[in-house]
Amino acid sequence: MARKLQIAGPDGINFNTKYEKLDKADRPSVEAKAPDGSIVKETTVYNGQVLLPGSTQRKWCDANGNQYQKGQLKFFYEGEEVSEIEATSVFQIDGFQPLGNYTDVYVIGKFYELYPSTNDMKKDFDKEKARIVNLTGMKKLFDKLKSENVVARGEFNASSKGFVAGDAYIRAVNFGNKWGLELGVFKEEKIFEHLQEEVPEIPKQSASPTKRLKRV
Repeated sequence: MARKLQIAGPDGINFNTKYEKLDKADRPSVEAKAPDGSIVKETTVYNGQVLLPGSTQRKWCDANGNQYQKGQLKFFYEGEEVSEIEATSVFQIDGFQPLGNYTDVYVIGKFYELYPSTNDMKKDFDKEKARIVNLTGMKKLFDKLKSENVVARGEFNASSKGFVAGDAYIRAVNFGNKWGLELGVFKEEKIFEHLQEEVPEIPKQSASPTKRLKRV
């Protein structure tokens, strides 16, 4: 499902896009079967009894079993009140960083493709006009990223869930005469612990002199 995302940044960068996941391959559907051929599914069991779907619910409860609505609660981290993140509607470019950061410094967890929005216009003429305006903005950003060999970084949250805000890079991609923009979401920093400084050189074994035997 495509979602709306405005891209804003320095040098007059401002255009509207939609984004959708790049990995669209479905997982293979694998069935588990018992020795008699009947289909088996992994289910939740409590005290040996199978819990049917919908028979359990997750609630916010205190130690005494009192239940609360989420809206009644406050959340804290190390004694300081924190708020849940919100899904990003405007990707504000904080700065440009070397392309190597995208490929070498961070593990990218999810990938999205950006394409120009029609700004929800109703008429075909207005739709095409909006698409071209946004496409022009995309091309301006693409040219900058490509010519300077950089990526654009900014905060990005695909959903309103959790408490830790995420970041992402926008990268220029092109295949032959086709071009586009890819948005990659940070998963974690890469920790290289075995980088080398030395230049490998196979040691040479020195020939030991042959011992001469003498009786006198």
